Amino acid sequence: MELTAEQQKAKDLILNGTNVFLTGDAGTGKSYILKQVINTLPPDDTVVCAPTGVAAVNIHGITIHRLLELNPDKDIINLHPEHVPKKMEKIKTVIVDEISMCRSDLFIWLSETLKLAENKYKHPIQLVVVGDFYQLPPVLATLAEKEYFANGKVYAFKTAEWKSWHFKPVVLHQVIRQTNNEFSKALTSIREGNTKYIHYLNSKSAKNPINKAITVVSTNKEANTINLKKVNSLQGNWKIYNSQVSGKINDQDKPTPDRIKLKVGALVVFTANASDNTYTNGTLATVTQLNTDYIKVKIENSSEEITVFPFNWTIYDYRLVKEDNRRKLKKVQIGEYQQLPVKLGYAITIHKSQGQTYPAANIAPAGWLSGLLYVALSRVKDINQLHLLHKIEPNMVNADPTVIEFYKHLDHESKRYSGGTVTMKIPMILRKEVQEISQLDTIQIRKLQLFIRDLINTN
Repeated sequence: MELTAEQQKAKDLILNGTNVFLTGDAGTGKSYILKQVINTLPPDDTVVCAPTGVAAVNIHGITIHRLLELNPDKDIINLHPEHVPKKMEKIKTVIVDEISMCRSDLFIWLSETLKLAENKYKHPIQLVVVGDFYQLPPVLATLAEKEYFANGKVYAFKTAEWKSWHFKPVVLHQVIRQTNNEFSKALTSIREGNTKYIHYLNSKSAKNPINKAITVVSTNKEANTINLKKVNSLQGNWKIYNSQVSGKINDQDKPTPDRIKLKVGALVVFTANASDNTYTNGTLATVTQLNTDYIKVKIENSSEEITVFPFNWTIYDYRLVKEDNRRKLKKVQIGEYQQLPVKLGYAITIHKSQGQTYPAANIAPAGWLSGLLYVALSRVKDINQLHLLHKIEPNMVNADPTVIEFYKHLDHESKRYSGGTVTMKIPMILRKEVQEISQLDTIQIRKLQLFIRDLINTN
């Protein structure tokens, strides 16, 4: 897929060593750019991480806690990092995906640790953060946390540490997931807390429930009730599939349940992308056969029946290793999780649907949390494939005022960096060297850039 002008700008800035905040509506291609950047940057000095285990697995990275060697019970609100993990000796670039779900205290700890690493190892570190703060915010589990992080304090961008990185913002506006222009406008309106398009969404969505489409609800209890009720109504016996775990794996690293109960005829949703593209994360299918080591399913809206074997998810960490008599940063496998890449697909929570795309969905609109309604509605490509289980009410359109204000300033700031390529007059004495540099590939140029930065820092 050819990059849009906005996407190309983001990619160029990141590969040029700039600290970047990449953001934009759901479906604008943030994940696509991220994959391209990760595949281009030198793997021996680049670390990719995310706030949650599932998000980390999706990008073949690690959790922020694992990068920082942080115990989940550590009091990161009141304490500050005092040591630097050894793996940071060789890190030149850190990429954080799903930054919107990174709580402010965790971001502060990450930022302070990176700066300690810069001072200790005498080289700069590039920080790239990717995500959309209009989507789901960080999780606040207790009343005390909700009180402490009130008034927008929960967001990473509200910290002094965020400002200290001087991120160049790139805001993607061109939506690729939705091809219907009016539907895209409606979603953007909901995203920004505007009720203008409520009538359009209520009147133009599918009138009747969509057969064999996933139901998107706001709580685990609702999702579990729907899933169990639907499967219990099927004839036949249950078959249970248990996961196989090796190495050091936390519960948050697991993208599917340890124990999956299925019946023939059950609707399932895939939780991974097949290497041969027979299914992708979010694809719906109906179980047609249950076997000891595999299942067979029929992909929805297709006559195709495929065999599904257990999927291997690799769990990574970054370690310092010695190769060719020098220390290198290397992504190493620390565990493996094997399970069928499916879960019951009758219902899913809005939180767990983030990052997925469905061919169709029956949605129970909710707005008790900012971003909740927007994430739910933006899971489908076409409003004709969206059925609302009840009407959207104005009080459900809920965007955090702190986020709205942040993006107002962000749009203005991002326009400062949209002027195109900066040209410069090359002195005659450097013409030959510049001509030779132009023959290098992207990775070689990146390495040269980091070398020059290190040289400047040393001198």
